[in-house]
Amino acid sequence: MLNLEELFPPESMTVMIVDDTRPNVIVLQRALTSTGYNISVAFDGESALDLIPKLKPDLILLDVMMPGMNGFDVCKRLKEDPEVSDIPVIFLTAMGMPKDVLMGFEAGAVDYITKPFNLQEVCVRVKTHLTLSAAIKKLVQDSETDSLTGLFNRRTLLKKIENEAMRFKRNQKPFSLLFADIDFFKKINDTYGHAAGDEILINISNLLNTETREVDQVGRWGGEEFLLLLPETNLEGAVLHGNKIRELISAKPIIYDGQEIQITMSFGVSEYIEDAHIEKTIDQADQRLYIAKNSGRNKVVSEDA
Repeated sequence: MLNLEELFPPESMTVMIVDDTRPNVIVLQRALTSTGYNISVAFDGESALDLIPKLKPDLILLDVMMPGMNGFDVCKRLKEDPEVSDIPVIFLTAMGMPKDVLMGFEAGAVDYITKPFNLQEVCVRVKTHLTLSAAIKKLVQDSETDSLTGLFNRRTLLKKIENEAMRFKRNQKPFSLLFADIDFFKKINDTYGHAAGDEILINISNLLNTETREVDQVGRWGGEEFLLLLPETNLEGAVLHGNKIRELISAKPIIYDGQEIQITMSFGVSEYIEDAHIEKTIDQADQRLYIAKNSGRNKVVSEDA
């Protein structure tokens, strides 16, 4: 049976408390910290809206009556932002009339607790909603990632490239694609076995993830082929990045079952051009990868033949 607490242990979860009453915050902070959660605090709605996109808490405990923006409006604003709209919000407030509870759920909350609150009840409800949120995250994660490497799958990468193309139309910042393919992978499988091949795919995936910036997106396109989406990167920058990865891979053999397996990779690069279809940019990188494979391998190609 899947143990969500092993995948999402309490110490990996952050609960944000948004309340202008400091004694309430202190009591909640102590209780939730004792269960292992990380706690962040905001004392008004505006500060919360500023912090939440940066901290990305796993759950928010939100008061309604605060100076400036009230909790209902804070929750509505959060639900309008796709970056944070899936964060569960529990209202924790003295406003306990049926119409208030209804307003809370209409604003997008998953639960509503009235003050004075029972600490044990709050902790149980927090755990329940964090567990549900973790289950949803696991479902989304499974649908978006490759089961062997943990990288994004092709479908997810296509969505991210489409989003980057839309962002390009707004800010005109370049982005590039870097196709990568392990050289002679079939020969590796035939010589060392498919288990060795899987281990190499996992090792390469870890390296690609390690050697990218936080904004970069890495995925397994299929088989031994990978695709890197490099936002705010022109063709020249993508070539430099490709050569950095290529040199790291070729410099260090992968050890499997006591055997050294020398790995090299070939790369094809393209830069998105305004008003172009993303399929054309993808195809261009793929064609340049094909050129790299057929002109000696272990190289980065950024021009058409």
